[in-house]
Amino acid sequence: MNDEPTAGPLPTSWPELSDPSLLDRIIDIIAEDGNVERDAITPEATLETLGLESMDVVMVLMGVEEKLDVYVPMDTDLAAARNLSEFIGSITKAMESNLPVRTAGQE
Repeated sequence: MNDEPTAGPLPTSWPELSDPSLLDRIIDIIAEDGNVERDAITPEATLETLGLESMDVVMVLMGVEEKLDVYVPMDTDLAAARNLSEFIGSITKAMESNLPVRTAGQE
């Protein structure tokens, strides 16, 4: 049994993003680079329930970096994410402190 305190209840919805299309783009990357059925990607899902192992997570993060042209460090927030809502929230938080994300159609 884990005796460490949790950071509150698990979120059950996607994080609010300044660019709503960014959520779909990140979900697409998780599905493609993590080899996960897109329908299985929900806010409550965990990396474990999706069958993603550490190498899969690395591939997803590399996909985010390559396709969105941003650096996402494997920091404490990302490592501590308890479900995909927190995982995507950590990615977008890292992105906000980095370079701007290119949107579709921008060069």
